Amino acid sequence: MARWRVFALLLLVAVASAGCNPKKPTYTVIRKGGWSQPPPPVGKVLLTVILPDGRSYDLDRQGLQKLTWVRRVTRYHPREKDPPAAFEGVLLSDLIKAFGVREEGLYIRFTALDDYQLKRSWAELEPLEPILALKQNGKWLTIDDYGPVRVILPYDRLRPDPTEYNALWVWQLRVIEFLEQ
Repeated sequence: MARWRVFALLLLVAVASAGCNPKKPTYTVIRKGGWSQPPPPVGKVLLTVILPDGRSYDLDRQGLQKLTWVRRVTRYHPREKDPPAAFEGVLLSDLIKAFGVREEGLYIRFTALDDYQLKRSWAELEPLEPILALKQNGKWLTIDDYGPVRVILPYDRLRPDPTEYNALWVWQLRVIEFLEQ
């Protein structure tokens, strides 16, 4: 009888702690990938990445698809009242690693097609696990639906007020600049 109580207690602890992992990712890995160096674009350039030393790289869809791809199902700004959508793309952290950029003291400047700019520290962005999304609900993003590349955050994990993060939802992204401060 004592064994059953110990087993039941251990089972209860395991079940109770399963949903309490604050480090649980807000995305699902779809496909593993990577590159030893950024591939030259063969298609339309979607994103330019500028490194702290000033070197820049143009990336097309094919180049971005060679990295690990993830999916996040979430509500999103500016259509918070719409049902959650499934976004697919590359984790910003994977792009940082792919280019060998040092994370300590890193700042990131995002520039959109309309020249909207946002500069934030990686220390602020990293816990949000930003995704550079290229697909929404299985369809490639276009300019009309805030693409071809946009930043997607885990909307329901933005606390205390998701609207405080509205500036971070950069859409129609064209340049990411990594800056060391």
